[in-house]
Amino acid sequence: MNSKALYIRGERVIAVQGGADIVSQSVLAMLRQYFEGNLDELYINELTAEPLTKGRILKGALHGYFEPYGKKEQSILMERLAGVDFVFVDQSVYGRACEDIRRFDSKIRIAALFHNIERKYYAQRALRLFRIHNLFLVPAIIRAETAAVAAADLVIAVSERDARLMSRLYGRKPDLIVAAPVQDVCTGINAHPIHSSNDFVMLFVGSAFPPNLHGMRWFVRNVMPNVDGRLYIVGHGFEQYRHELSRKNVEVVGSVEDTIAWYQKAHCVVSPIFWGQGIKVKTAEAYMHGKIVIGTQEAFIGYDYLRAGSILAKKKADWIEALRNLDTRARVYDVSFCRQARTYYEQELSVDAQYRKFSAVLDRILSGEQE
Repeated sequence: MNSKALYIRGERVIAVQGGADIVSQSVLAMLRQYFEGNLDELYINELTAEPLTKGRILKGALHGYFEPYGKKEQSILMERLAGVDFVFVDQSVYGRACEDIRRFDSKIRIAALFHNIERKYYAQRALRLFRIHNLFLVPAIIRAETAAVAAADLVIAVSERDARLMSRLYGRKPDLIVAAPVQDVCTGINAHPIHSSNDFVMLFVGSAFPPNLHGMRWFVRNVMPNVDGRLYIVGHGFEQYRHELSRKNVEVVGSVEDTIAWYQKAHCVVSPIFWGQGIKVKTAEAYMHGKIVIGTQEAFIGYDYLRAGSILAKKKADWIEALRNLDTRARVYDVSFCRQARTYYEQELSVDAQYRKFSAVLDRILSGEQE
């Protein structure tokens, strides 16, 4: 591949804070593989030393920019486009960069990745978390996402739900849906479950992100008093809620360096997520580990949960029944490795599986072919 490419993101992923970071890491790895050393990276927040204050963010929004991408950053970006054939804009809130690139050089091919339909997500944050200032950002986000779908040659979403919403709000369907490519860590001994006790072990993995925190508060209060076994809550930031969430049968582990051992301990993974946008990457991670997942409809957005052998729980009684039944089954035979979940991961969610689809679309875009 002789084309020169540029990858653009708001900030560099140094420590993974959530599913969007994992998707970004995976997409960047696929771009590096595809362009074979001809890929440069640009992180918008590194283009200026000016602090990103709430006042600056709101001021930028009033002028139609989603900070830190403002006029200064726009100028620097234009200088970086010399000799570039392809630009990948990771995060639709920077869709104005797509517009600026198209205006600068109409020959440059552009891709835009929508982690969410951000206008809806920011509205949810404002209404559910009372972060009213988020509403002031929505017009700038609409401006950015409109620019992205209009200017990009390749628009990428992460779920069919986002694809339908994009079509309704912006009049364009995405050209590609990237599920959640997750690097496989289950080789050799890592593929075999281990158990440290005779308890039926339930696992939740995820950072203390508002939808995760909301879901675990509900689960601990409403489901755990009605089931046997033990729940481990693993994820960055949850240690701050240890006093609130801990129970006789609930242990809040919080931040860990590696989640592999915790997946190995678990008979199943629970995912009581009731709101949010985008795709829940931890669902794909559970499938990678070959785990039965019990979750809400929101937890399975972007996945074929039946094909993966998962269980959908729509109400409290569903959760209790599913977990009791699984506990009973676990006393008879091993349920801690689900071949159906692992096969689904290998066929649809592995980096290799996603790269085949991703590279085929890039081949078409860069060759100038049309659908």
